[in-house]
Amino acid sequence: MILLPLPFVVALFLAVFAIRYSRTARERGDDALAFIVLMALFAFQSLLVGARWGYGATVLQPFMAAMASLLPPAAFLAFRGLTGGPTRPRLTDWPHAVWPILVTALLVLRRDWVGAVIILDFLFYGGLLLASARGGPDRLVASRLDGVVTSYRALQITGATLIASAVSDMLISLDLVLFAGRYSGAIISFGTTVSLIILSAAAVLVDPARVEKREEENADRDDEAEDAPSSSREASEEDREIAAALDALMATNALYRDMELNLVRLARKLGKTTRAVSRAVNRCHGVSVSQYVNEFRVREAQRLLKETQESVVQIALEAGFMTKSNFNREFLRVSGQSPTDWRRAVASQGA
Repeated sequence: MILLPLPFVVALFLAVFAIRYSRTARERGDDALAFIVLMALFAFQSLLVGARWGYGATVLQPFMAAMASLLPPAAFLAFRGLTGGPTRPRLTDWPHAVWPILVTALLVLRRDWVGAVIILDFLFYGGLLLASARGGPDRLVASRLDGVVTSYRALQITGATLIASAVSDMLISLDLVLFAGRYSGAIISFGTTVSLIILSAAAVLVDPARVEKREEENADRDDEAEDAPSSSREASEEDREIAAALDALMATNALYRDMELNLVRLARKLGKTTRAVSRAVNRCHGVSVSQYVNEFRVREAQRLLKETQESVVQIALEAGFMTKSNFNREFLRVSGQSPTDWRRAVASQGA
Protein backbone atom coordinates (compact mmCIF):
# COMPACT_ATOMS: atom_id res chain seq x y z
CA MET A 1 0.00 0.00 0.00
CA ILE A 2 1.39 3.37 -1.01
CA LEU A 3 1.44 5.85 1.86
CA LEU A 4 0.83 9.49 1.02
CA PRO A 5 3.09 11.74 3.13
CA LEU A 6 1.29 14.47 5.08
CA PRO A 7 3.12 17.27 3.20
CA PHE A 8 1.56 15.98 -0.04
CA VAL A 9 -1.90 16.26 1.50
CA VAL A 10 -1.04 19.76 2.69
CA ALA A 11 0.10 20.69 -0.83
CA LEU A 12 -3.22 19.48 -2.24
CA PHE A 13 -5.19 21.57 0.24
CA LEU A 14 -3.00 24.58 -0.51
CA ALA A 15 -3.67 24.19 -4.22
CA VAL A 16 -7.42 24.07 -3.55
CA PHE A 17 -7.13 27.14 -1.30
CA ALA A 18 -5.24 29.02 -4.01
CA ILE A 19 -7.82 28.18 -6.69
CA ARG A 20 -10.78 29.18 -4.52
CA TYR A 21 -8.99 32.31 -3.35
CA SER A 22 -8.26 33.23 -6.96
CA ARG A 23 -11.89 32.82 -8.00
CA THR A 24 -13.16 34.86 -5.06
CA ALA A 25 -10.65 37.63 -5.71
CA ARG A 26 -11.55 37.77 -9.39
CA GLU A 27 -15.27 38.02 -8.60
CA ARG A 28 -14.65 40.87 -6.17
CA GLY A 29 -12.11 42.68 -8.33
CA ASP A 30 -9.28 42.23 -5.81
CA ASP A 31 -5.61 42.38 -6.72
CA ALA A 32 -4.66 39.20 -4.87
CA LEU A 33 -1.99 37.90 -7.25
CA ALA A 34 0.79 38.27 -4.66
CA PHE A 35 -1.05 36.10 -2.14
CA ILE A 36 -2.01 33.52 -4.78
CA VAL A 37 1.64 33.22 -5.82
CA LEU A 38 2.60 32.97 -2.15
CA MET A 39 0.23 30.04 -1.59
CA ALA A 40 1.55 28.36 -4.75
CA LEU A 41 5.10 28.66 -3.38
CA PHE A 42 3.96 27.15 -0.08
CA ALA A 43 2.35 24.25 -1.95
CA PHE A 44 5.49 23.58 -4.01
CA GLN A 45 7.69 23.66 -0.92
CA SER A 46 5.34 21.22 0.78
CA LEU A 47 5.71 18.84 -2.18
CA LEU A 48 9.49 19.04 -1.88
CA VAL A 49 9.32 18.31 1.85
CA GLY A 50 7.07 15.31 1.24
CA ALA A 51 9.31 13.87 -1.45
CA ARG A 52 12.48 14.44 0.58
CA TRP A 53 11.36 13.09 3.93
CA GLY A 54 8.57 10.79 2.78
CA TYR A 55 10.45 8.97 0.05
CA GLY A 56 14.07 9.79 0.86
CA ALA A 57 14.68 11.92 -2.24
CA THR A 58 17.89 13.48 -0.92
CA VAL A 59 18.61 15.02 -4.32
CA LEU A 60 15.86 17.56 -3.54
CA GLN A 61 17.63 18.94 -0.48
CA PRO A 62 19.28 21.86 -2.34
CA PHE A 63 15.97 22.80 -3.98
CA MET A 64 14.28 22.83 -0.56
CA ALA A 65 16.90 25.23 0.77
CA ALA A 66 16.63 27.55 -2.22
CA MET A 67 12.82 27.55 -2.02
CA ALA A 68 12.88 28.15 1.74
CA SER A 69 14.96 31.30 1.25
CA LEU A 70 12.37 32.61 -1.21
CA LEU A 71 9.33 32.30 1.08
CA PRO A 72 10.05 35.14 3.59
CA PRO A 73 10.66 37.85 0.93
CA ALA A 74 7.58 36.66 -0.95
CA ALA A 75 5.47 36.96 2.20
CA PHE A 76 6.79 40.45 2.89
CA LEU A 77 6.09 41.65 -0.66
CA ALA A 78 2.56 40.25 -0.51
CA PHE A 79 1.66 42.07 2.71
CA ARG A 80 3.38 45.25 1.55
CA GLY A 81 0.47 45.95 -0.79
CA LEU A 82 -1.89 46.29 2.17
CA THR A 83 0.30 48.93 3.82
CA GLY A 84 0.08 51.33 0.88
CA GLY A 85 3.06 50.00 -1.08
CA PRO A 86 2.99 48.42 -4.55
CA THR A 87 0.77 45.35 -4.76
CA ARG A 88 3.12 43.64 -7.21
CA PRO A 89 6.92 43.31 -7.38
CA ARG A 90 8.87 45.96 -9.27
CA LEU A 91 12.40 46.25 -10.59
CA THR A 92 13.30 48.29 -7.54
CA ASP A 93 12.53 45.23 -5.39
CA TRP A 94 15.68 43.46 -6.60
CA PRO A 95 17.34 43.57 -3.12
CA HIS A 96 14.79 41.00 -1.94
CA ALA A 97 16.22 38.54 -4.46
CA VAL A 98 19.59 38.66 -2.69
CA TRP A 99 18.55 35.96 -0.20
CA PRO A 100 17.67 33.16 -2.66
CA ILE A 101 20.62 34.13 -4.89
CA LEU A 102 22.99 34.00 -1.91
CA VAL A 103 21.64 30.64 -0.76
CA THR A 104 21.93 29.21 -4.27
CA ALA A 105 25.54 30.39 -4.49
CA LEU A 106 26.37 28.94 -1.09
CA LEU A 107 24.89 25.59 -2.10
CA VAL A 108 27.68 25.44 -4.67
CA LEU A 109 30.48 27.10 -2.72
CA ARG A 110 29.93 26.70 1.06
CA ARG A 111 27.01 24.47 2.01
CA ASP A 112 27.86 24.68 5.68
CA TRP A 113 26.77 28.35 5.66
CA VAL A 114 23.36 27.76 4.06
CA GLY A 115 21.54 27.02 7.31
CA ALA A 116 22.75 30.20 9.00
CA VAL A 117 21.73 32.36 6.04
CA ILE A 118 18.23 30.84 5.92
CA ILE A 119 17.82 31.46 9.66
CA LEU A 120 18.80 35.11 9.18
CA ASP A 121 16.41 35.34 6.23
CA PHE A 122 13.45 34.14 8.29
CA LEU A 123 14.36 36.28 11.29
CA PHE A 124 14.82 39.40 9.15
CA TYR A 125 11.49 39.24 7.34
CA GLY A 126 9.62 37.96 10.37
CA GLY A 127 10.90 41.00 12.23
CA LEU A 128 9.89 43.32 9.37
CA LEU A 129 6.34 41.96 9.34
CA LEU A 130 5.96 42.22 13.11
CA ALA A 131 7.36 45.77 12.95
CA SER A 132 4.66 46.61 10.39
CA ALA A 133 2.05 45.18 12.74
CA ARG A 134 3.10 47.63 15.48
CA GLY A 135 0.98 50.29 13.80
CA GLY A 136 -2.22 48.37 14.54
CA PRO A 137 -4.96 47.65 11.97
CA ASP A 138 -4.74 51.24 10.69
CA ARG A 139 -1.32 50.36 9.30
CA LEU A 140 -3.09 48.40 6.54
CA VAL A 141 -4.28 51.53 4.74
CA ALA A 142 -5.20 49.73 1.50
CA SER A 143 -7.19 46.93 3.10
CA ARG A 144 -10.98 47.17 3.16
CA LEU A 145 -12.12 48.37 6.56
CA ASP A 146 -14.56 45.47 6.77
CA GLY A 147 -11.76 42.91 6.58
CA VAL A 148 -8.83 44.81 8.02
CA VAL A 149 -8.90 43.00 11.39
CA THR A 150 -8.48 39.54 9.86
CA SER A 151 -5.79 40.88 7.53
CA TYR A 152 -3.99 42.38 10.50
CA ARG A 153 -4.13 39.09 12.40
CA ALA A 154 -2.75 37.33 9.34
CA LEU A 155 0.13 39.80 9.25
CA GLN A 156 0.96 39.09 12.90
CA ILE A 157 0.67 35.30 12.44
CA THR A 158 2.92 35.33 9.39
CA GLY A 159 5.63 37.35 11.12
CA ALA A 160 5.53 35.16 14.22
CA THR A 161 5.57 31.95 12.18
CA LEU A 162 8.63 33.03 10.19
CA ILE A 163 10.48 33.67 13.43
CA ALA A 164 9.29 30.34 14.84
CA SER A 165 10.61 28.62 11.71
CA ALA A 166 14.00 30.22 12.31
CA VAL A 167 13.94 28.87 15.87
CA SER A 168 13.10 25.43 14.45
CA ASP A 169 16.17 25.62 12.22
CA MET A 170 18.26 26.51 15.26
CA LEU A 171 16.95 23.38 17.00
CA ILE A 172 17.99 21.33 14.00
CA SER A 173 21.50 22.76 14.20
CA LEU A 174 21.59 21.96 17.90
CA ASP A 175 20.43 18.39 17.19
CA LEU A 176 23.25 17.94 14.69
CA VAL A 177 25.79 18.99 17.33
CA LEU A 178 24.37 17.09 20.31
CA PHE A 179 22.68 14.03 18.78
CA ALA A 180 24.32 13.69 15.35
CA GLY A 181 21.08 14.69 13.62
CA ARG A 182 18.98 11.91 15.17
CA TYR A 183 15.83 14.04 15.34
CA SER A 184 16.46 16.42 12.44
CA GLY A 185 14.26 14.55 9.97
CA ALA A 186 11.26 14.61 12.28
CA ILE A 187 11.80 18.27 13.16
CA ILE A 188 12.09 19.31 9.54
CA SER A 189 9.17 17.24 8.27
CA PHE A 190 6.77 18.11 11.09
CA GLY A 191 7.96 21.67 11.68
CA THR A 192 7.98 22.65 8.03
CA THR A 193 4.57 21.12 7.39
CA VAL A 194 2.98 22.86 10.38
CA SER A 195 4.62 26.17 9.42
CA LEU A 196 3.34 25.92 5.85
CA ILE A 197 -0.17 25.16 7.09
CA ILE A 198 -0.14 28.17 9.41
CA LEU A 199 1.38 30.49 6.81
CA SER A 200 -1.14 29.41 4.18
CA ALA A 201 -4.05 29.78 6.59
CA ALA A 202 -2.82 33.30 7.33
CA ALA A 203 -2.66 34.09 3.61
CA VAL A 204 -6.24 32.84 3.19
CA LEU A 205 -7.39 35.14 6.00
CA VAL A 206 -6.16 38.22 4.16
CA ASP A 207 -8.82 40.40 2.59
CA PRO A 208 -6.91 42.31 -0.11
CA ALA A 209 -8.42 45.57 -1.28
CA ARG A 210 -9.27 46.57 -4.78
CA VAL A 211 -6.33 48.92 -5.12
CA GLU A 212 -6.86 51.52 -7.82
CA LYS A 213 -3.84 52.48 -9.89
CA ARG A 214 -4.06 56.12 -8.89
CA GLU A 215 -4.16 55.25 -5.20
CA GLU A 216 -1.26 52.85 -5.49
CA GLU A 217 0.95 55.38 -7.29
CA ASN A 218 0.09 58.41 -5.18
CA ALA A 219 -0.29 56.90 -1.72
CA ASP A 220 2.17 58.47 0.68
CA ARG A 221 4.33 55.61 1.95
CA ASP A 222 5.39 57.69 4.92
CA ASP A 223 1.80 57.91 6.17
CA GLU A 224 2.12 55.29 8.90
CA ALA A 225 -0.44 55.01 11.67
CA GLU A 226 0.39 55.52 15.32
CA ASP A 227 1.52 52.47 17.27
CA ALA A 228 -1.85 51.68 18.83
CA PRO A 229 -5.32 53.20 19.04
CA SER A 230 -5.44 55.15 22.28
CA SER A 231 -7.52 57.94 23.78
CA SER A 232 -4.88 58.64 26.43
CA ARG A 233 -2.93 60.96 24.13
CA GLU A 234 -4.39 64.45 24.06
CA ALA A 235 -6.05 65.42 20.77
CA SER A 236 -4.79 68.56 19.09
CA GLU A 237 -7.01 71.18 17.51
CA GLU A 238 -6.18 69.72 14.10
CA ASP A 239 -7.19 66.26 15.34
CA ARG A 240 -10.55 67.56 16.50
CA GLU A 241 -11.14 69.37 13.22
CA ILE A 242 -10.38 66.26 11.19
CA ALA A 243 -12.56 64.10 13.45
CA ALA A 244 -15.45 66.57 13.15
CA ALA A 245 -15.10 66.70 9.37
CA LEU A 246 -15.05 62.92 9.22
CA ASP A 247 -18.14 62.67 11.45
CA ALA A 248 -19.99 65.05 9.15
CA LEU A 249 -18.84 63.20 6.05
CA MET A 250 -19.98 59.86 7.41
CA ALA A 251 -23.34 61.23 8.52
CA THR A 252 -24.21 63.16 5.36
CA ASN A 253 -22.72 60.88 2.68
CA ALA A 254 -23.13 57.52 4.43
CA LEU A 255 -19.68 56.47 3.26
CA TYR A 256 -19.80 53.49 5.61
CA ARG A 257 -22.10 51.73 3.11
CA ASP A 258 -19.21 51.46 0.66
CA MET A 259 -17.86 47.92 1.01
CA GLU A 260 -14.63 48.94 -0.72
CA LEU A 261 -13.97 51.74 1.76
CA ASN A 262 -10.43 51.89 3.13
CA LEU A 263 -8.25 54.39 4.96
CA VAL A 264 -6.73 55.72 1.74
CA ARG A 265 -10.16 56.60 0.33
CA LEU A 266 -11.26 58.27 3.55
CA ALA A 267 -8.10 60.36 3.61
CA ARG A 268 -8.61 61.46 0.01
CA LYS A 269 -12.20 62.50 0.75
CA LEU A 270 -10.91 64.74 3.54
CA GLY A 271 -7.85 65.96 1.66
CA LYS A 272 -5.63 64.69 4.48
CA THR A 273 -2.93 62.06 4.86
CA THR A 274 -3.81 58.60 6.11
CA ARG A 275 -1.64 59.18 9.16
CA ALA A 276 -3.50 62.38 10.06
CA VAL A 277 -6.91 60.69 9.76
CA SER A 278 -5.83 57.64 11.72
CA ARG A 279 -4.32 59.79 14.47
CA ALA A 280 -7.44 61.97 14.71
CA VAL A 281 -9.74 58.96 15.06
CA ASN A 282 -7.41 57.25 17.54
CA ARG A 283 -7.11 60.31 19.77
CA CYS A 284 -10.64 61.69 19.53
CA HIS A 285 -12.62 58.44 19.55
CA GLY A 286 -10.16 56.01 21.14
CA VAL A 287 -10.65 53.34 18.45
CA SER A 288 -9.09 52.33 15.16
CA VAL A 289 -10.50 53.66 11.90
CA SER A 290 -12.03 50.28 11.06
CA GLN A 291 -13.82 50.16 14.42
CA TYR A 292 -14.99 53.74 13.94
CA VAL A 293 -16.51 53.02 10.52
CA ASN A 294 -17.99 49.72 11.64
CA GLU A 295 -19.79 51.47 14.49
CA PHE A 296 -21.66 53.54 11.87
CA ARG A 297 -22.42 50.33 10.01
CA VAL A 298 -23.73 48.63 13.13
CA ARG A 299 -26.00 51.60 13.95
CA GLU A 300 -27.37 51.47 10.41
CA ALA A 301 -27.89 47.73 10.76
CA GLN A 302 -29.75 48.28 14.04
CA ARG A 303 -32.08 50.74 12.31
CA LEU A 304 -32.79 48.23 9.54
CA LEU A 305 -33.27 45.38 12.00
CA LYS A 306 -35.82 47.45 13.87
CA GLU A 307 -37.69 49.02 10.94
CA THR A 308 -37.65 46.26 8.32
CA GLN A 309 -38.19 42.53 8.04
CA GLU A 310 -35.17 41.97 5.81
CA SER A 311 -32.88 39.05 6.55
CA VAL A 312 -29.80 39.55 8.71
CA VAL A 313 -27.52 38.82 5.75
CA GLN A 314 -29.26 41.37 3.53
CA ILE A 315 -29.07 43.99 6.27
CA ALA A 316 -25.38 43.32 6.79
CA LEU A 317 -24.71 43.94 3.10
CA GLU A 318 -26.82 47.12 3.02
CA ALA A 319 -24.98 48.47 6.06
CA GLY A 320 -21.61 48.03 4.34
CA PHE A 321 -20.36 44.69 5.64
CA MET A 322 -18.99 42.28 3.07
CA THR A 323 -19.14 39.10 5.17
CA LYS A 324 -21.59 37.85 7.77
CA SER A 325 -18.75 36.80 10.09
CA ASN A 326 -17.36 40.34 10.27
CA PHE A 327 -20.85 41.72 10.74
CA ASN A 328 -21.61 39.38 13.64
CA ARG A 329 -18.26 40.10 15.30
CA GLU A 330 -18.59 43.88 15.06
CA PHE A 331 -22.28 43.87 16.01
CA LEU A 332 -21.44 41.90 19.15
CA ARG A 333 -18.56 44.26 19.97
CA VAL A 334 -20.73 47.37 19.68
CA SER A 335 -24.05 46.15 21.10
CA GLY A 336 -23.06 43.18 23.26
CA GLN A 337 -25.62 41.00 21.45
CA SER A 338 -25.90 39.08 18.22
CA PRO A 339 -28.02 40.72 15.48
CA THR A 340 -30.76 38.10 15.89
CA ASP A 341 -30.90 38.50 19.69
CA TRP A 342 -30.88 42.30 19.36
CA ARG A 343 -33.80 42.24 16.91
CA ARG A 344 -35.73 39.84 19.16
CA ALA A 345 -35.13 42.03 22.22
CA VAL A 346 -36.29 45.18 20.42
CA ALA A 347 -39.39 43.38 19.13
CA SER A 348 -40.29 42.16 22.62
CA GLN A 349 -39.94 45.68 24.03
CA GLY A 350 -42.32 47.06 21.42
CA ALA A 351 -44.90 44.35 22.00
